Amino acid sequence: MRAISQTSPAKDFTPTPRRGVNVSHFLTQTARRIPDRLAVVDDDHGQRWTWAELDARAEALAAALQAGGVDRRDTVLLVSANHAEVIQSFWGILRSGGVIAPPNAALSTEELLGISAEVAPAAVITDRAHADFVTALQAEGFTGPVFWIGELPTAQAGAAPAEAVDSTVDEDDPCWYFFTSGSTGRPKAATFTHRHLGAVLMNHRCDLFPNEDETGASLVLAPLSHGAGIHMLGQVFGGTPSIIHPGGKPSVESLWPAIDAYGITNAFTVPTILNRIAAGYPSGRGPEDHTLERVIYAGAPMLATDQARALERLGPCLVQYFGLAEVTGAITILRPEDHGAIPVDDAGIGTCGRARTGVEIIIVDEVGTQLAAGEQGEVCVAGPTVCAGYLGRPDANAESFAGGLFHTGDVGYLDERGYLFLTGRKSDMYISDGSNVYPREIEELLLTDTEVAQAVVVGVPDEKWGEIGVAVIERAESPAGANSVADLTERLTALCKSGLAKYKVPKEIHFVDTMPVTAYGKLARKELKAEYSQGRGSAR
Repeated sequence: MRAISQTSPAKDFTPTPRRGVNVSHFLTQTARRIPDRLAVVDDDHGQRWTWAELDARAEALAAALQAGGVDRRDTVLLVSANHAEVIQSFWGILRSGGVIAPPNAALSTEELLGISAEVAPAAVITDRAHADFVTALQAEGFTGPVFWIGELPTAQAGAAPAEAVDSTVDEDDPCWYFFTSGSTGRPKAATFTHRHLGAVLMNHRCDLFPNEDETGASLVLAPLSHGAGIHMLGQVFGGTPSIIHPGGKPSVESLWPAIDAYGITNAFTVPTILNRIAAGYPSGRGPEDHTLERVIYAGAPMLATDQARALERLGPCLVQYFGLAEVTGAITILRPEDHGAIPVDDAGIGTCGRARTGVEIIIVDEVGTQLAAGEQGEVCVAGPTVCAGYLGRPDANAESFAGGLFHTGDVGYLDERGYLFLTGRKSDMYISDGSNVYPREIEELLLTDTEVAQAVVVGVPDEKWGEIGVAVIERAESPAGANSVADLTERLTALCKSGLAKYKVPKEIHFVDTMPVTAYGKLARKELKAEYSQGRGSAR
């Protein structure tokens, strides 16, 4: 970055501190505009609230939090499965001036205690399923108030609480700790301020569901603790109600009854669930015979064949985005009009789209020099959707925000049209016989075989080559007469040899009944690497 001109009248300019817009005020604005329209539907728990009722509930919870000692920037830990009162909690914590800290509810008590130590909660909101965690937290010295999901404070729409809520915040007050998955260590708390979160929500509105209003409906499928929570909050601009998927985990059998019954127009999901939506689409219905306008998927690559099948059945309603916790997903978007004409590179890897509104993508080499189109390097991001940094982690901040850019750890390149192609993760890369190998290219090729459900390639120590590639395969359900393990191994090896340079071909292929995953649903690469490294080369 160039130095500041010393002849500029702004050489010493410093922005004046300003009061911020508390993100919860967007809720009040919508409640005033369409007070009687539905905002939340949770039929599993018998809850249906209008925007005015949700606003009143947010106000009541904010008052209770403040009365319980929650001050500006205090942490409120939110641990619960999806529930209408989780939505109330998001808005209420924001209004109180506190900071939402929503770890994955599937984490163990020990993992939750570790996160609690990171963020020092002043209050806890949780469901009864996590009562043991609360007991353990209190045993470690926590003395703040505990609010139980299903029993949160309520109020009549339009009725002021006994004591008025002071919701004023500075624009740089933190308001959400967005936890990383912790795949390379304990989770880090990516910190979003009211200014950042406002930009993120408006970016989601602009890019992902620009035409949604109160006549539509948004289906909540994933845990609200992460991307689904951002997606839910973003519905406030159009006044679109959030419908919590009834019956728990979405299945091929449950998805379409819910979509049809509630007239769902948009949903945030992951490729595996999108595949279930496409697979379960009732026969005899065409691409125009449903209410879906935007099915937004993220979180993992999606095979071009799966995209094509979903497009054929559902029509042009797919939206892909790419991002990380530190940018709440807001890096790229592949719009509906790009699907069906998806650019694919020479390795067969499809693009994840172009830069989101207000976001700039920069590809840099190992010393931080910006690279030209077509050159592969680390994917970095600048823009208002990037978090303010990690809470209490100066070492991680120095590494991840070197040079003023957020370094994603992903490797890829931009083409001349601005499409981003991801070719791997820096942390996944291994070096075999002196050459860098990025597993994603190999995994994409393996997944083209119909008998491969999931594939992970890891580098393990080897005395001759330094590291070798080991492919771990979960087989797809196959009809009688499917290949034996030996035959499939031979076929997959031949496939790799036909499409890859010799040094990239995995030296070993192993099969597992079920691929291990982390608590966040991501493939457990670290664990697989450790398992298959035991007793090898330098690991002996």
